[in-house]
Amino acid sequence: MSQSVYKVLGKNGRIYLPRELQSEMEIQRGDIIKLIPVKDGVQIKKVHLIEMGDKSPEAVEAFVHAAASAMSRESQMELAARLLNSLREEEKQ
Repeated sequence: MSQSVYKVLGKNGRIYLPRELQSEMEIQRGDIIKLIPVKDGVQIKKVHLIEMGDKSPEAVEAFVHAAASAMSRESQMELAARLLNSLREEEKQ
């Protein structure tokens, strides 16, 4: 692809990256990307780890997703069960 791509910013402030661009950048659903403001725009970079100290909900979700992706299916199921039990306990209170 390696050509410029023009996109219109959506009503919720979102843009979509075309599949060809995702393929070229070797990113896929669930990958962690970092948006870096630069003088005239935004740089997009695929990352494998989130910087220490970033506790934003988006960073935490991305970290948990990346960690779960690296786990075995059995470990993912155990984690999901623990999270579900924790939510049920919170609802009881």
